[in-house]
Amino acid sequence: MFGHDLKVLVPAALSHTYLNTGTLGPTPTSVLAATTAQELEWAEVGPGHVPFYLGAREEARHFAHRLEQNFPGGTVSLTENNSAGILNVLWGIDFQPGDEIITTDQEHGAVLYAVSAVARRFGLRIKVAPLGHALGIVRAIEELLTPKTRLVILSHVSHVTGWELPVSAIAEEIGHYPRCRFLVDGAQALGNIVVDPQATGADFYVFCGHKWMMAPAGWAGLWVRKGRLQDLFTAWAVEGTMNVDALTNAPFVPDVQHGTALEFGTRSWPRVIGWALTWDYYEEEGFLHQATYQRGLADEARSRLAEIPDLTPLLPPDPMMRNTALMTVVSARHGADIAEALWQKHVYVKPVPEQHAMRIAWALFNTEEDLDALLSAIGRI
Repeated sequence: MFGHDLKVLVPAALSHTYLNTGTLGPTPTSVLAATTAQELEWAEVGPGHVPFYLGAREEARHFAHRLEQNFPGGTVSLTENNSAGILNVLWGIDFQPGDEIITTDQEHGAVLYAVSAVARRFGLRIKVAPLGHALGIVRAIEELLTPKTRLVILSHVSHVTGWELPVSAIAEEIGHYPRCRFLVDGAQALGNIVVDPQATGADFYVFCGHKWMMAPAGWAGLWVRKGRLQDLFTAWAVEGTMNVDALTNAPFVPDVQHGTALEFGTRSWPRVIGWALTWDYYEEEGFLHQATYQRGLADEARSRLAEIPDLTPLLPPDPMMRNTALMTVVSARHGADIAEALWQKHVYVKPVPEQHAMRIAWALFNTEEDLDALLSAIGRI
């Protein structure tokens, strides 16, 4: 089910031309209904009713195990969002003064703010690789890597331009430095392109359900390659083994075998059912099939938008990068203000001020009619 068949289940797509799934995917009504029913049951039973709370948490764990089966080679921890997963990694690594972190010039604030914080705290040096490097991003990172590099952190798909980065090739270069770890931000990847964290070469891979997978906001995941949980000081001890007497003798021994090591704390566990349902849908239809459909719409949009004199879709300068269903279009005349002009015509895109552009996300519920509506609205601006 995609295109028109899916659109009838998405209220935002029926009342608007919704092209901003890269920020938040509108959740289908059937998924919202199931999620709301679970939360109402929780409220009626009482959120502090121990059997219900523990049962809901166990159901969330079942879903995490399911993700691990789809993403072999590591553990999965359920987090509130990508930012939480990134923080678990950045504050978990044993940084030493003088260590270096490499990132790129197209990272989300979730990366930039977290990197800045640990750099101040531990006295780290930050190096930035430009995605527009003349010899490509792999070479750009290769030039920055040194024995002092402790972490490389970058996006699988840039939130600024929508380009897919050659993360596996980057991982090969990082592999020459055994002390260095690789964290990939997959916020714009899962549901947009086919994702296999193990194949990327990442040590840590964060991903979320509330964008391309159209799950309710509040759920994301952190995949950690087998053997790398022991690198994270943010890992908790096995639940039930913690007590004050033990703490006075020595620090707790962390759980470095299970995703629960990064899940401690109260959360609205019943809400994860929303992501589980959208995962059912994606898995049944096939991630590759869906990525191909979305990419087809995006490719046609790039072609037709490029014919408009004022507009220039951004294309990857590096042959190792690829376009995805997320695209950024520069407006020479209006800049990022074109987004607000389109909002007034009920076409929802995202402004990208740093590029003087708008960002457009093509999702499974989008159709050729949405492209026609976008072009028509642009023609009236």
